[in-house]
Amino acid sequence: MSTIASTTLAEVAYEWCTEAEIQVQPSAVAGGRNITRSVLFIGNPSTVTEVTHWAAVRHWTVEQGLKPVRELQGDVLCAIVTEAVADGTCASADAAVMQRVRARGLDCIPVSDIEPWGTARLSGALPPTSAP
Repeated sequence: MSTIASTTLAEVAYEWCTEAEIQVQPSAVAGGRNITRSVLFIGNPSTVTEVTHWAAVRHWTVEQGLKPVRELQGDVLCAIVTEAVADGTCASADAAVMQRVRARGLDCIPVSDIEPWGTARLSGALPPTSAP
């Protein structure tokens, strides 16, 4: 895998995902409260392939009415992780989050295992959502 030589691709992917996140609409739940179900993203993509997959999965997450998050809090359904996080060669802060994710019994899916435009494996990790 090639390392990203410039931050241009990463910046474009970040802007694309940020714009998509603004469009996330919380779903109504009993008691009149709003809650948005989340998908946790752990790590920082470091290759062109990872950045591409990362951005595509974040975009897909938003399209499904879910919120991509970087903090393990609230109603997190699963975690998407970089190769470094999956291999255990990540920063200690990411490793600590990974331990907490596993303690909750959440699925951890390496972003490299997800095809950029096909999220079949991710779809299997997420429980079906019901209409309010």
